[in-house]
Amino acid sequence: MRAVAVLLVLAVALPGCASSAPPRPAARPFDHVRQLAIVVSGESRFSVLEHRAEPGRTFDEVLKWGVLSPYQALLRPVAELVHKGVNWLLDADRKTDAAVDLGGIAPRSVVSAAFVQALEASARFDEIQIYAREPLGEDRRRAEAIVRISVPAWGLVRIREGEPDLVSAFADARAEMVAPAIGVVIWEATEDVTDPERLPMKSFTGDRDFTRQQLIDVLQRAGQRLASELLYARGAGR
Repeated sequence: MRAVAVLLVLAVALPGCASSAPPRPAARPFDHVRQLAIVVSGESRFSVLEHRAEPGRTFDEVLKWGVLSPYQALLRPVAELVHKGVNWLLDADRKTDAAVDLGGIAPRSVVSAAFVQALEASARFDEIQIYAREPLGEDRRRAEAIVRISVPAWGLVRIREGEPDLVSAFADARAEMVAPAIGVVIWEATEDVTDPERLPMKSFTGDRDFTRQQLIDVLQRAGQRLASELLYARGAGR
């Protein structure tokens, strides 16, 4: 009788377990987002990186060596001549993007435009608006999420030493999505993009139009990658 009772209990319990629905996956914080506001934010700095040090500063450090100190007055004009070819790309210290004479490239705008274009092509959003500053009033209330795009650094980086040194365009781009109602970051990503093409420095210093296009290409690639990260996160539930 005891065995029969146990079997009856199991017979009642098992169907109950089988009929219970599996737990529903938790909604991701931006699953519902269909209206985006893209804000161009932060400061961008153009850089020519040579082992993380500007060429002009490298020469200054060399000229301070004790053995060369007596010859600073003689060697400095030589150092300035060596870098005369890249002076239009780089001041002794870094400059903001507005000071770089490359035909008016606005790196944050280039990245943001590529970001928006990729999102629009995905048809995942109903409305995407770009703002030069934080939206206010009705614009802010209409946005279900705000994505801030920044490009802290962009420019040229030496990839390989040799004869000649090889250089590539690069861009460091970042995106941060915020829920305006609560001010909480719900997604963020960083893309450090270096162009696969490696060229002698003279290829850049000798042709501004070529340099401009190389930089635009890498900035656009950074924007596209940020968009891919967002779309993947939205689809995969990261």
